[in-house]
Formats: sequence, C-alpha cells, structure tokens
Amino acid sequence: MGDPSGNFRGWKAATIRANNQVAQSILKQDYKDGILREEAIQLALKVLSKKMDSTILSLDKLKLAEVFLSNGKVKYQACSHNTLNKILVNAGLTQPALEES
Repeated sequence: MGDPSGNFRGWKAATIRANNQVAQSILKQDYKDGILREEAIQLALKVLSKKMDSTILSLDKLKLAEVFLSNGKVKYQACSHNTLNKILVNAGLTQPALEES
C-alpha cells in the first residue's frame, strides 16, 4: 500500500486519513492471516467506529459491501439495511432499532 507521500508499507490491512494511528494500531493487534469473512467485517466496523470518532455507528452514515472470491470469481455483495443493523447491534456498535407498534 502506498501512502500520500508515495512511500510503500508492507501491511495486509491498512488505513489512511483521520485517526490513522488508532485504526492502524487496532489492525496490527487484531488482524490475522486466515481471518474469516465475518471476523473481517467485525474488524472493519471496529476500525470504522474509531476512525469516525464515535462509539455508536448509525445506519444513515454507513453502508457495507463485500468484494470476495467465490469459486475463483470476484463477487460483490451489498449488505441490506436490516442485515447491517443486525451486524452493528451484535458488535455493540449501535442500539437496536425500536419496533413500531
């Protein structure tokens, strides 16, 4: 990965811009080879919560999509609003939506 100055870094996971030091520290500590997709999503959201300087992530400020290999082909999958909300609640990064009666 290259940074804005043109220097290359040898990381498998990296961040740039705001709160870079904190996010990079989390990635160094929590990233591991062979990480599962679900674990990678949790880690990405943890990093985003620190980069956004917020302990609670809101659905109006966040979208999630995955790019991954499946049977040797690149796949793209956007996360639905409901699925993203469940992921955020399970990660403790947002409050459960109130059910309307």
